Amino acid sequence: MSLDRNTMESSLATTLRTNFKKGVDEEWDEERAADEMAKAIADVVHAYVSGARVTGVQSQVRDNGNVPIGTATQTGEVGLS
Repeated sequence: MSLDRNTMESSLATTLRTNFKKGVDEEWDEERAADEMAKAIADVVHAYVSGARVTGVQSQVRDNGNVPIGTATQTGEVGLS
């Protein structure tokens, strides 16, 4: 899943609908319902963030006196973890 809010919203809605139905069918108590909802949200957010790709990160190298001694710009693409 790329960093697309609409995709994340859709995925979360689908996941929660599935969990709500399952909770009713299996008669979950409130503890299990809360745990399952938390897991569903965490899974969707994790997929959203893990799908991100970052390019062009700039950094600055400093010596022990905090004086800039170099810079760098990332040219490749990396994923978040």
